[in-house]
Amino acid sequence: MTAIDTVRALYAASAAGDMSVLERLLGDTYWIEARGGPYGGTYQGLSEIGPAVFGAIASDVQDFSVNPDELLAIGSDRVLSLGTYRGHTVAGPLAIRFAHLITVDGERISHVEQFTDTHEWLVATGG
Repeated sequence: MTAIDTVRALYAASAAGDMSVLERLLGDTYWIEARGGPYGGTYQGLSEIGPAVFGAIASDVQDFSVNPDELLAIGSDRVLSLGTYRGHTVAGPLAIRFAHLITVDGERISHVEQFTDTHEWLVATGG
């Protein structure tokens, strides 16, 4: 399995809400959400990422999806994912671009760093 295959599995499990796959992939992941946004911070493992990121977004954004348009391999263990977050908030439709820099260790994800327009997130979520 390549790093890109592992990252594809992450997005697929996230879309499907497959907690067993998410636990396998993100069990010990070091996760950085962009500072200045409503979910900004550093989290370790799915037990922190789940409520602070996934759960918080689910509360704020209806029909939320993460849509990678492009997955670019950086060496054999890193992937740059470029895409758009989509959904609906109290402010209306949400369409915010993102970049995720993801490091893969075997068939697990060791690091994720998010880059996004935090101002757009604050406007969308009323934060």
